[in-house]
Amino acid sequence: MSKRSKNHHFVPKVLQKQFATESGGIWYSKRSDDLPPEKNFFEAPVLRNIGTTFRIRDYYTVGEGDGRSDIIEKKFYGDIDNYLGRVLPNILKMLENSKIPTFSGDALDSLTKVVLEMSKRTPDFTKHTDDIETGREIANSMLTALKDRSESADYIYALKALENPNKLKEMGRSVRVRGTILPSQKIEAALKDFSVRWAVSETHHSYILSSTMVYRIGNGGPNGISNPNMEFWMPVSPKVALVLVRDKNKKIPFKVVDTPDHIRKVNEYAMKNSRNIASHSEQLLISLTNK
Repeated sequence: MSKRSKNHHFVPKVLQKQFATESGGIWYSKRSDDLPPEKNFFEAPVLRNIGTTFRIRDYYTVGEGDGRSDIIEKKFYGDIDNYLGRVLPNILKMLENSKIPTFSGDALDSLTKVVLEMSKRTPDFTKHTDDIETGREIANSMLTALKDRSESADYIYALKALENPNKLKEMGRSVRVRGTILPSQKIEAALKDFSVRWAVSETHHSYILSSTMVYRIGNGGPNGISNPNMEFWMPVSPKVALVLVRDKNKKIPFKVVDTPDHIRKVNEYAMKNSRNIASHSEQLLISLTNK
């Protein structure tokens, strides 16, 4: 039997590699825990190995029987990361050769679903809710629901869990992880209206990589999927962002040259909504974080 995976990357290494330096490292900065998030205070960038960045121990671990399982990490997110490993290099190579990648049918369906899952898999999507508190709520709900069956195994299990923070954490984590990957028919139906565009930088200005990964941009309106002008932006390299848009009349070119001012705004949006940011450029992070 294979060993259970414990170090879980919520930003996959296959994506981090696209933002790495020539030596294979990545400049990395995290929001300071000493100040509230609205202060946007990030620590000075540090050159790190991508094996150690954008990861949390046991972040996707779930309970299975009497033990712990990495099935979500290996099978669900592992399949997504393998897909990106196959598709991303081809996309970037085509763009480098002045060709435009296009997606339709099942290929488009797969890509849009992957972008959606990438947007949900990070702590910034869930705001990294306290798994222990979630577990405590579940245990208390079980006790309330089973108050007339106090001798049942489930009642006794919940009662004992309230005395064990580790058990509460496991309960809360399992609910968070399994809840995150539950499909939504409403959202998946809405995704069918989206098509793929590519925003590219043709200057020295670059996109950063962040722990949010996918940005929901409302273009003057709310960033919910019900807004017809809402777009998904996902930088896939310092010079390329994958953009999902609604464009039934195909008025938007498949490739759009992004402006330096807009790239800056995208990066600032990423900073505002993320706890961790990274880049191939130390100077870019210094510029954004005022370090």
